[in-house]
Amino acid sequence: MKRFSLTRYVLPALLIALVAAVPCSAQDATTSSPEDKAQALSLVKQLEADPLASGAENARQWLTTFIVNAPDLFISTCPELLGPLNNQGKNGAPELVGQLYFGNAAWAIQNPDKASDREAMFVGGLESTVRLYESLLKEKPRWRWPLLDNLRSRVKKGTLREYVQENIGLCQ
Repeated sequence: MKRFSLTRYVLPALLIALVAAVPCSAQDATTSSPEDKAQALSLVKQLEADPLASGAENARQWLTTFIVNAPDLFISTCPELLGPLNNQGKNGAPELVGQLYFGNAAWAIQNPDKASDREAMFVGGLESTVRLYESLLKEKPRWRWPLLDNLRSRVKKGTLREYVQENIGLCQ
């Protein structure tokens, strides 16, 4: 129940507070440092590999702060692509939904010239989410989600983009 509250209420409030608290001088910057971008990519990979590690919550907090404050990182997000996982506080759902956001950011860092391609960004985010899901299942085999099993299958078949195209209308 604690994770449900954190994901549903505290994380959005934290994001709003971070945006409001950004000092004017930070907003004047035009690019994120290469070191911060490298750190973000490293943390996304760490979360994919070991989403329940002792430092995972700190990694998520750092990534959230970085993404919100990065002047040159414009992230579209669509948690609706993970439909039944939204607003769930069980079986790794908060970590999976968060990873979609972090995966989108990693994709945007690696593909700055394609930042306006929302479909491609969502595919990148979902691929990251599937990798995290696979890692979760190694530790918690009962934490199964039929949607994520379907997305795993689509990744293997190369049809993940079609899933995004079929469901992008759900995005707000």
